[in-house]
Amino acid sequence: MTPEYRIETEKRIDDYFKSFDDIGEIINIKCEETFSDLGYDVNVWNVKTTTDAFWVVEGENAPMNLYTQNGHYFSADEAYSFHMGITQRLTKRHHDNFKHIIDELPLDISSIKSINRKLNLASEKLSIDLESEEFQSIGLICREALVDLSKELYERNEEMIKEKGFKASDFKNISSEFINLYIPGSGNADLRNYSRKIIEIAWSYCSAIVHSPNKTFPDVKIALLFTSMAVSLIENLFLKYIGFDDELVCEKCGSKKVNIIEIHENKFIAICESCKHEKDLELIE
Repeated sequence: MTPEYRIETEKRIDDYFKSFDDIGEIINIKCEETFSDLGYDVNVWNVKTTTDAFWVVEGENAPMNLYTQNGHYFSADEAYSFHMGITQRLTKRHHDNFKHIIDELPLDISSIKSINRKLNLASEKLSIDLESEEFQSIGLICREALVDLSKELYERNEEMIKEKGFKASDFKNISSEFINLYIPGSGNADLRNYSRKIIEIAWSYCSAIVHSPNKTFPDVKIALLFTSMAVSLIENLFLKYIGFDDELVCEKCGSKKVNIIEIHENKFIAICESCKHEKDLELIE
């Protein structure tokens, strides 16, 4: 923990405690222990006030929350374990209840990932010692992956594509239609333009690799990178379309600085640090 992080976090904790009326003023605060077993640092702070003693758990990937030391949480380890368990359960419930999941998905993400795996196989075959014909074959695999993506998109919304008269293998035109679908509105005009350029570049360069016997190792590697970028682009535009987000967001001001507070057993409230808006949360067993 850097001195800058310590100073900033102590101020955040002080501001956090001031949002409560009945827990007194802070008289002592120190970082009791830092846990890194989940792959990132989560800190447990020992905070004494004029009325009580608390554990405060926080970290880069963990919302801040407090737990009384006079209740069930007698050690920093217990406070940490409970806090991370609650956080993971609430995050899972947030995903499970997301309004678009299952019925409204026009695209199966697992199918996109299978295309990624196909491109990974092509990358394993790519070697500087290959003959020109083998370089061309890798370009063909890249182009076939884009066609597979086109067919997958077609199957997910046949009516939209049939209205335009496009064939299932028409990668550029079908991708353009899904770009319109996934990022509509004037606010996304630039992103639509950039996305179409990426699609055009990927398809045209892969075709150039397929039809040219003079391409080199870097050329084919670039084609593979362009193809992977196009696949990833469609996948992430899809995630943008469904509003994918694994964080709680304040329904009033839109801030992601939301703390989860336990008020009773299995009864929680989410408090926004920015506007102080409160929302009831209940765990589903």
